[in-house]
Amino acid sequence: MTAPVFVDTNLWVYALVASGDRRHGLARRWLATLGQTPVINGQVLREIGRILRDKARIAEEELRHAMVRLHAACRLVPDSRDLFLRASRLRETHAFSYWDSLIVAAALEGGCATLYTEDLQHGQVIGGALTIVNPFVKALDLLAR
Repeated sequence: MTAPVFVDTNLWVYALVASGDRRHGLARRWLATLGQTPVINGQVLREIGRILRDKARIAEEELRHAMVRLHAACRLVPDSRDLFLRASRLRETHAFSYWDSLIVAAALEGGCATLYTEDLQHGQVIGGALTIVNPFVKALDLLAR
């Protein structure tokens, strides 16, 4: 069985919002080939909702449908006391921002082996169990050549 993977907000936003950024197509193709149910937490849902509503300016009804589809397509790690304590310890040991520490803690709480994000150091390993991967590193490097 494949270890669970956590997909951070920015990757979902690139896939959902056609902004003319080349990462839109990359994210859509990458998510389509993920091959498993991704893990997210409430923070990811809240951030996506805020971005879709405030920046992408989608209608509220469309936002509801997008959020329901996303919630159904993913496994949700709930907020808990342990998650917040783990995030606090991560801030102490790794100097993560408050929000990044919550994402990393949720990925660890969800038993994930990989956290896909653009926001953290590609290749960094947390606690010997979680690897940070920017799925665009190779694709954007090839496009830059």
